[in-house]
Amino acid sequence: MTDSASNDFCIATLVTDKAIKAMLDGSGSGIYKDDQPWLIARDLLESAHDAKRQMPILFAVTKPAEPAYFSHWSTIKEIEVITLHKGLWATRCHFNPLQSVNPIFEFIDSIYIKPSAEQLARELKEGLRKSRQSLQENQLYPYAICETPAFIAEALSV
Repeated sequence: MTDSASNDFCIATLVTDKAIKAMLDGSGSGIYKDDQPWLIARDLLESAHDAKRQMPILFAVTKPAEPAYFSHWSTIKEIEVITLHKGLWATRCHFNPLQSVNPIFEFIDSIYIKPSAEQLARELKEGLRKSRQSLQENQLYPYAICETPAFIAEALSV
């Protein structure tokens, strides 16, 4: 793949230990379901696909009385957002087979929140030093939009 096959941004979300084990016991690929509307994530995925790019998803695992950590990642095939009733939603995120996260990036705060378009433009045009905010566990639900970690960007560019 070429560099245009990778994406600068990814989605990060929180799943239970039981859910990730079920994903791994199956084919390693599957569907993540949520009752929140992933409207912006769907828009980002459509833009990525239009540009012939892939959009990664990082899964952070939560266990009782333990801090969450990133365990696996994949690329998103499709995001379906369905309106069930007024104010009630269903989102289905279809993804490819799971891959293990590089141990360096298991910590939630090792990933950075996607900076605003204005911040990126200022860094580029005005030569500002990059300013990034580390991801926090409370930002993972329903999902966070993050910068794609280097190990994923590298895997997608091969």
